[in-house]
Amino acid sequence: MKRPYVVEAKEILRQSTQGRTKPFIIRDANNDQYVVKGVNGVGQQSLVSELICSELARRCELPVAEYALMRFPTGLLDFSTEPRAGDLEGGMAFASKVAPHSQDLLFSLIGEVDEGTQQRLLLFDIWINNEDRCLSSQGGNVNLLWSAVSGLVVIDHNLAFDPINHTGNFENHVFSHQRERFADLEIRARHEAVLDAALNDWDMITDLIPLEWLYRDIDDETSEIQPTLAERFNLLVRLRDPSFWSLI
Repeated sequence: MKRPYVVEAKEILRQSTQGRTKPFIIRDANNDQYVVKGVNGVGQQSLVSELICSELARRCELPVAEYALMRFPTGLLDFSTEPRAGDLEGGMAFASKVAPHSQDLLFSLIGEVDEGTQQRLLLFDIWINNEDRCLSSQGGNVNLLWSAVSGLVVIDHNLAFDPINHTGNFENHVFSHQRERFADLEIRARHEAVLDAALNDWDMITDLIPLEWLYRDIDDETSEIQPTLAERFNLLVRLRDPSFWSLI
């Protein structure tokens, strides 16, 4: 089975001052730049969410940022001048490839995004319980990038599945105005089929997760981090229950 692309860090360029997670910008051995989150910085559960959602989003034909797993050569973190380089310790890090010539999606640019993509992303975020994509004329935390050349790039899913038993409020979602379109059963069926097909790959997706992200003690299968993979699957499988659409 194909594993996630693994890259080796070469140079820690800086730590971001934006966002709650304060990720690092790191150059890899091929001179590509990545936005990187480490186990010690954001926690195992966040990295599991990032990987699962990136894989699901790709299967749902959403323009999610390319990602890789990043490892660090001996000494790179120990001798870094970055005061919080220790945030990158704990095992493999999640690395999202930098989208060139992009900026945060502005409220004034929402209309540039294809309506089908708006609907799919709204539904996707409700499905994975990701409330962290808000934008209004007063601003927000949109976690979407926009480039006049390459269009929309979807990033940041570290808060998905959290909390696992809570129905989120998506009134402030950047594409909340698309909710009424799901009253059209043809539109609903089209998007539902794509999400359902993605969920069929669940076992394949979870097999990609590094073991050090899943357990507090990798020799003890009872020490799985919360929410567990089973709890995450149970959240997603509600898509197949007609009551799911009452959330839209």
